[in-house]
Amino acid sequence: MAAKNIKLYSLTTCAYCQAIKKMLKDLEVMHTFVDADLLVDQERETLLAELGAINPLCSFPTIVIDGQVITGFKVQEIKEAIGMRTEVDDLYDRLRKVQEPKGYYFNRDRERTFDLLRGLLTNRDRYGYMSCPCRLAAGKRPLDQDIICPCVYRQADVEEFGACYCLLYVSRAWNEGQVPHNLVPERRPPKRS
Repeated sequence: MAAKNIKLYSLTTCAYCQAIKKMLKDLEVMHTFVDADLLVDQERETLLAELGAINPLCSFPTIVIDGQVITGFKVQEIKEAIGMRTEVDDLYDRLRKVQEPKGYYFNRDRERTFDLLRGLLTNRDRYGYMSCPCRLAAGKRPLDQDIICPCVYRQADVEEFGACYCLLYVSRAWNEGQVPHNLVPERRPPKRS
């Protein structure tokens, strides 16, 4: 992977800024950063003018990767701009290939989708199977059989609401805004939780 020009505008008190710094360090990606709250007087004014030219809201974190400006804590967008593929990307591709022909699409909100996929992988590592990241798993496969993703409730949820309980899988119409984005109620009986 070719080196990219990466600059992060951050604050020392911003948890999202610190998380991006940690992610870049963990991925061993060369970058520069500037903590705006540590600058004073003319240095701060100069930095805010520079930031304002690329992000008029002057919000933090703002990261620039080879000229591409990304504002906010958008892990997947940052990884894609850097050119990093992870196990989550592979899971996304695999599931998409299997589920889309069945009429189940990933939520168009990529950050949410990838957060949910990370949860599936965490549960897989924890329990040995990918239980729904939005439900409490017992850690015993026979007890959790109904919430192994895709859960047994997905079909009814998508048919009625256009989305499953955690909003990972949705219908095409839901993604295109043709159906209301109502809260999907929990179908799992309380005694199973």
